Amino acid sequence: MAGSEISDKKGSKLNILQTLRKHGNVSRIDLTRLTGLSRATVSVSIAELIESKLVRETTDRMATKGRPATYLELVPYAGTIIGADYDNSRWTLCAFDLSGNIIKKASIPAASSSAEDVLHSLLIQLKPFIGSLEQPPIPILGLGVPGLVDSDYQTIRSAPELGWYHIDVGGILRKELGWTSVTINRHRARGLAECRYGSGQDYHHQIYLGVGSGIAAGIYIDRQLMSGSTGGAGELGHTTILPDGPLCHCGNHGCLQVLSSAPTIEQQFRKRIRQGEASVLLNNEDSDLQMVRAEDIGKAADLGDELSGAIIKQAASYLGIAMANLVNLFNPEAIILGGRMPHASKLFVDTAASVMRQRASSSLGAVTAVKVNALHDIGGPLGAANFAFDQKAHISLFQ
Repeated sequence: MAGSEISDKKGSKLNILQTLRKHGNVSRIDLTRLTGLSRATVSVSIAELIESKLVRETTDRMATKGRPATYLELVPYAGTIIGADYDNSRWTLCAFDLSGNIIKKASIPAASSSAEDVLHSLLIQLKPFIGSLEQPPIPILGLGVPGLVDSDYQTIRSAPELGWYHIDVGGILRKELGWTSVTINRHRARGLAECRYGSGQDYHHQIYLGVGSGIAAGIYIDRQLMSGSTGGAGELGHTTILPDGPLCHCGNHGCLQVLSSAPTIEQQFRKRIRQGEASVLLNNEDSDLQMVRAEDIGKAADLGDELSGAIIKQAASYLGIAMANLVNLFNPEAIILGGRMPHASKLFVDTAASVMRQRASSSLGAVTAVKVNALHDIGGPLGAANFAFDQKAHISLFQ
């Protein structure tokens, strides 16, 4: 019985920490409601968390005309979590406190595109990074990666565009670092960060759409990630938009990924330039067609370049069709667009939103907000670190 009571107490403290992380400053009464714990349990657990310097009381003198209201909040920079995100041949590695404040950030280029080299590039920098922190971090690592990740959050099942299949990320990290790790699709990690700290803070039901070298979605019901039976919920890039369209790396034809992603935009631009069309991006004699990136095309489109505008509108229109399908299926409050293309081009975002509203059920599309993500390159590491903490944290890690 004694062991059970200890376990319950530890569980209640973690429950309180998780609630404060997700909801911010909370009164004791609201904390009781949100956690489902009794007032007595909340009182005892809060006292111990305050003693451990993880939680503190704060007052809001503007809350009432009488006695100032008392709230509970996480102590800033108490408890350090680590997350990393791989994108565009580079890791972004960050340390955060439990409230999402960034403590330290590093950018780590990968030696090559092979899974082994990509992971090795991160691992050789991890120990020096951890050793440079003022306080030892919680030994849990969150990783945002490309592709489809199994529901065990340890294995990359497939990332066809990189030629990665059945990569046991969790096993490699345990062997090399000795830490617990959690692996999640990078776009779903970024969406989780937006839910808690970014453009999605005001919404409970939302979908994050990442558009870069690939396309994937994170679906959040009441701010909880919907994973599906094997971890594959949100593989929007491999839904069919054109049945007789181009061949995708996955073996299917007409996937959204080969119609709207950054590599497709670049390929379309090069193809049409070779067919004789012109663009301001190549007015200079020293311009190199192979060096033109999707972001350049998006910016040129916003400035009125005719060829760039046509390519961006076509790619964004296909994305808008997929967004309309999501609206009709899930009825989200908001769709958050992130990744390389939404940040590069307002025309891309506006076109996708317009097509979504034209094609979705009018009563649903009209009330669905379309936002651009706010957290940029720290969103992936922040979401991965938070997801890892959600999945694997236990209160003994703080003791």
